[in-house]
Amino acid sequence: MARLKALVPIAPETTVLPEQFGQANTEVFLPAKRLMVAVLERAVGEYETYAARTDSRERRQFAEVEAWFASDNKGWPFSFVAICEELGLDAPSMRAGLRARHAQARCVALRANGGT
Repeated sequence: MARLKALVPIAPETTVLPEQFGQANTEVFLPAKRLMVAVLERAVGEYETYAARTDSRERRQFAEVEAWFASDNKGWPFSFVAICEELGLDAPSMRAGLRARHAQARCVALRANGGT
């Protein structure tokens, strides 16, 4: 979950205090939502792991997870957009955060390999 928080920072003016909820929202603890969070966390982890890799197998893995994030398909309950909608996340913001991390990882990898 920490990776998701880093990708979608919450501005102070949008913070909701516990007492503003009234009654606790137990819906987020439903098994399907927990599974969606796990799928999203796994995808973010793979994206970060393979973002700057150069091995062909690892590049294919990155391309696959990158395509999952890029897809606007809502017809499958575990598509990126469907998960974001169900969890109340902004898909474009998530994508922007991932792209920024990818660019940063590529720069670090280039510098480590003597590139500019």
